[in-house]
Amino acid sequence: MRPAHEAPGAEGSEIGRSPDLFGYTDYRRYLADAWAARKERDRKFSHRAIAAKAGFSSSAFFGRILSGEANLTPTAALRLAAIFGLSRVESRYFEHLVLFDQARSQEERALFLDRIVSWRKGKVPRLEADQIEFCENWWVVVVRELLDLVESDGDPKVLARMLRPPATPTQVKHALDLLQRLSLVEKDAKGIWRKTEAVLSTGDLAATAIDTFRKETLKLAAEALDRFPPSERSLSTLTVTLSPATFERLRDRFRHLRSEILDMAREDREADRVIQVNIQAFPLAIRDRRPPP
Repeated sequence: MRPAHEAPGAEGSEIGRSPDLFGYTDYRRYLADAWAARKERDRKFSHRAIAAKAGFSSSAFFGRILSGEANLTPTAALRLAAIFGLSRVESRYFEHLVLFDQARSQEERALFLDRIVSWRKGKVPRLEADQIEFCENWWVVVVRELLDLVESDGDPKVLARMLRPPATPTQVKHALDLLQRLSLVEKDAKGIWRKTEAVLSTGDLAATAIDTFRKETLKLAAEALDRFPPSERSLSTLTVTLSPATFERLRDRFRHLRSEILDMAREDREADRVIQVNIQAFPLAIRDRRPPP
């Protein structure tokens, strides 16, 4: 179950309404959703018609693109952008999605992902300073995410049982009250709790509550070793030697990875659990550069 105000990938698309291109990192999924929406308005907008307008050699070629059996050339990408009525800015973004999908190396993927992220800056809402209280307890964050998975009228006992480790009904009720007070959740016309924003970022905010949340989730990660079998968790470690410059490169890779994971989560149509992803890198030893006595 995804939030009512944001369909997976399409961020608010309705029947017949064109999806928001900037909500996608998978160009094939965008084309599939955009075609379906256009088809609702124009029954003649078939795969055959698209192939003819784009100059494809086969009427089945558009379907092969959607299924991942065929790739797009830059020229074909721009033709499709025109057929789907994308603006100049949207066409450039669409071209980058194609290049990202068809990149041949991790370095190329990182490059194009960086450009995609730069195009999407401002798309992820950020917490305001007076909303930081949201981060003080891990179960508050999890309860908010659970509203994507279940249609809840706020029964704290039902939601409490879903958390790992389980929370108390009192904690869940506190979480919903706090989230509502901070305008992070609301009830729809049917009395079902919904997130007011599909995704959130703390941005550059620095606060004790954020550090508290990080400490709590690190503790939960350690407990996960005993709480879940290997098939239901992914925990790995590395111990390496790096220069300050290479460490900055590592931090940059982490930034790209966070953006990619966020997009994966936003476009997942079959999510059934709330996953905590922790990424850490910190010194265990630093060479003493002082001259010996």
